This record gives sequence, structure tokens and C-alpha cells, in this order.
Amino acid sequence: IKEYYHTDSLDTLKLWFNSIDKASLLNVHMIQPVQSTTQNRIPSSFLLSAYGIDNTATANDILQRWWYIFNQCLQRNIKIIGFATDADAKYVIAIRLMSRFFASLPNFSVHQHQQAFTEKLKSRWPWFFLREQQLLLFFQYATHLATKWRNYLLSSTAELRLGDQSISINHLYSIIDNAKFTKIDHGLTKSDINPKDRQNFSSCVKLTSDDLFKI
Repeated sequence: IKEYYHTDSLDTLKLWFNSIDKASLLNVHMIQPVQSTTQNRIPSSFLLSAYGIDNTATANDILQRWWYIFNQCLQRNIKIIGFATDADAKYVIAIRLMSRFFASLPNFSVHQHQQAFTEKLKSRWPWFFLREQQLLLFFQYATHLATKWRNYLLSSTAELRLGDQSISINHLYSIIDNAKFTKIDHGLTKSDINPKDRQNFSSCVKLTSDDLFKI
């Protein structure tokens, strides 16, 4: 809340720091505009809000945040089509309730909202469940998915498969150590396949490059 804790007194500031719970985590909301048919590039994302949290929010609190963001944007002629987050249990519950994934919100028919849309799934996806009428779509955000995939790939214990073939960090070592290829060919360095660096997203970009897949 803007200027909620506002004082010119050092003693008051000390009192606040000593007596009021302080946020240990940061919650960030980013906006990713959807690329239109007339655009050649994906628009850059930008920051919507950031605030401290103490991780005590409930699934209902999360729903209220999403609902507030959705309505505030709608009033400004901005249509939010979905939210992306990690797989924290509270967020999963909120997603299930909003998307009616074997759960529902009491006294609120989300799919009957005037901004709801109909999604027709392809028949060759029998394993995928999504009710046709949805107000919002939900995803696990791409950065989290990419780093998780990379960490599995570089793990010494996990087994990762593409189709019927196994892939592992050894394949990457063999490419880097192969004298037939240079960094110009694959773009990799030993630091890109360091399993201890679990948040190296730039490494994810290199590991999924077309140049690497061509080798």
C-alpha cells in the first residue's frame, strides 16, 4: 500500500522493524503481451507489480489477486487470457478452482462470465482434460519449466527421455569434447552444463538451440 509505512522519525522506523513482521519473499507479476498476426517479434514482457510476502497467503487470496488483476485490466480494455505460475500447492488449488478441473468455486460460475470463451480440443489429445468453457488459461511459466528440464538433463540420477531415446549430460560432454565441433557450432561451454547452477536460464536457451540439435 503506497506510503502505508511513512514516517520522518527514526525511532518510529526502529519500532516498526523490531515489532512488525517483515516480508521474507518477493512476489512479482509480469505481463507478457500476445503477439499479433501483424508483428514479426514477440513483444517484450514488463513488470506489473512487485510486493513482499511472508508465504501465508491461501488459495483464496491468490484467486482474489488474479480476479482483481483481471477486472482492473478489463476496465482498461486489456484482456487477460491466462496466468502462468509455478506448481506450488496453493497455486494449483487456485488453478483447479478457476478452471473447474474436478473442482469448482461455490456461488460463482466462472464459465458463464461474459468474457469466457470456448476451447475445442483436438480429438487426438485423449490424455488432455480441459472443459470447453473457460475464462482464463493457466500454465507453468516457461522459465521454470526450462530450468527444471535442464536440471533433470544434467542430473546424475534422473533419467530423461525424448521419444524412445535416453538423453543425459554425457551426450553434451561428448559434443563439447569432440574436436570436430567448436563453440561456434554448438555455442556451449563447460559452465553451461554445470549441474550446481540450477537457475542458469541462458544455458537453457543454448541447450535448445537449433545449432545444437543439428549436431
